[in-house]
Amino acid sequence: MKKYIFLGRSDGNKFCIKGLDAFSHKWQSQGECDIVLDPEDKTPYSFSKYRIITESGEIEFLAGKFRDDMWGFYCEQNEDDFLF
Repeated sequence: MKKYIFLGRSDGNKFCIKGLDAFSHKWQSQGECDIVLDPEDKTPYSFSKYRIITESGEIEFLAGKFRDDMWGFYCEQNEDDFLF
């Protein structure tokens, strides 16, 4: 089972992932989705996987909307990743 790190919430105006504002770039759907848990109440949600490609590289993330209409962002946690 894949593990995901909750990156944060956004009202859709701005959200930075690795220094890139996700809402300022085109999201390319990866045709995948996975179940993530809302960190506040542990409600499960099915979020889609996206990729943003820029001149400086690419990022992959899961995103979707919670019940409160806020966007949620997650990234996949790899075994060799460190949170800090």
